[in-house]
Amino acid sequence: MPKNSDPRLRRALQASLFGSTLEFYDYIIFGLAAALVFPKVFFPHSSPTAGLLSAFATFAVGFVARPIGAVIAGHFGDRIGRRRVLLITLFAMGVATGGIGLLPTYDQVGLWAPALLVVCRIVQGLSLGGEWSGSVLLAVEQTSGSRRKGLFGSIPQVGDPLGLLLANGAFAIVKATTSDEAFLAWGWRVPFLLGLVIVAVGMWLRLRVTETPEFEERMATVSEPLKRPLVTLLREQPRNFVLSMGCRLGNDVAFYIVTVFAITYVTHENLMDGSVVLIATMAAAGVGVIVTPLMGVVADRIGLRKLAICGLLALGVGVAAYFPLLNAGQPVLAIAAAVFTSGIAAKAFWAPYAGFMSTLFPPEMRFSGMSFSFQLAGIVGGGIAPFVAVTLLEFTGSSWAITVYGLIAIAISLACVAAVRPYAQQSSADSTTHPKDSPNQNAHPIVKK
Repeated sequence: MPKNSDPRLRRALQASLFGSTLEFYDYIIFGLAAALVFPKVFFPHSSPTAGLLSAFATFAVGFVARPIGAVIAGHFGDRIGRRRVLLITLFAMGVATGGIGLLPTYDQVGLWAPALLVVCRIVQGLSLGGEWSGSVLLAVEQTSGSRRKGLFGSIPQVGDPLGLLLANGAFAIVKATTSDEAFLAWGWRVPFLLGLVIVAVGMWLRLRVTETPEFEERMATVSEPLKRPLVTLLREQPRNFVLSMGCRLGNDVAFYIVTVFAITYVTHENLMDGSVVLIATMAAAGVGVIVTPLMGVVADRIGLRKLAICGLLALGVGVAAYFPLLNAGQPVLAIAAAVFTSGIAAKAFWAPYAGFMSTLFPPEMRFSGMSFSFQLAGIVGGGIAPFVAVTLLEFTGSSWAITVYGLIAIAISLACVAAVRPYAQQSSADSTTHPKDSPNQNAHPIVKK
């Protein structure tokens, strides 16, 4: 946390960190459970490959629900403020995550088990739809203009490696302290139930947070909030909206290949014990917790866009080398590959990403723009990455196909980061009113804190 910060700033950064930590904790525990547990617990009568594909398809269902949640959260976040929406999303997230830990198995209730799993995953997706963007805005909107957006934006981004570290740590501890039978019977449920603790702390912090200064300042310049912020954004900022989706693609694909698919790959190919991948991802996460805020400081010095481009170039190197190092079957090389790719290169992009995205849309439509574009990109990026990787391996029998897939995604992101422009450089951002979408008399005014 920044030194000598006032209480309001500290609370906002802490609340943003806990929210993003829970989001990525959920990402990883569901992904790990999909790889290690769900095929046997919820799809026991399928072949190993079919069961794995079914589990990863369930993983992807949550990403499909997220854009819907993003539209809802973004709409109200731009109209009534960030804080209120984030309280609701965090509570719903806790209920859904804890609910997965209490689900019956296929042997107990038959087809109801995978059906209930899908329902919980959909609720997770809806609640998580606006969680990342809301958490980020709690941080980056503490300062006007571009001052310290790199550092402030990197704080919630620490939730990525921190959530990964907690999730892998929880699974590793439970798996190491239980038999295989006990792990499949009840041990896998523990990480999901532990997510309730993070929710409780996050709720306590968010109840003490006030609305963001930048949003309040912007709303003070208009009589009422936009009636349809997302519609206005798609009309006035279509180029930035599309390009912002592409910016995320490469990092997402690389991230989920290294953290979720890799454990399936090394087990399927009999390269090494799956626990090596868990150790590698934990080591990368530990490095990432330190590297991310440092990269935020660097971003404020050299520029958000420049660091994002450097990060994507480094990520391309990491992805190209990842599977050759993994195929060597040496645990040390596997750990080194994960640390560089996920712990350093990816964080050089991820740290400035939040601040960079916040510059693309005006405050009065920023929540809608960031949340909807982020979640749509998640579907074609992280949501289907494990599924695509399994399919490519099944049909080609080669890891090179997966490497090419990752490099193409990174190339798309590089082009988008280079092409996108901050909204302040566009003429449409010069106006503080929107005559084509003026709110009606029944629109709810912004509540000043």
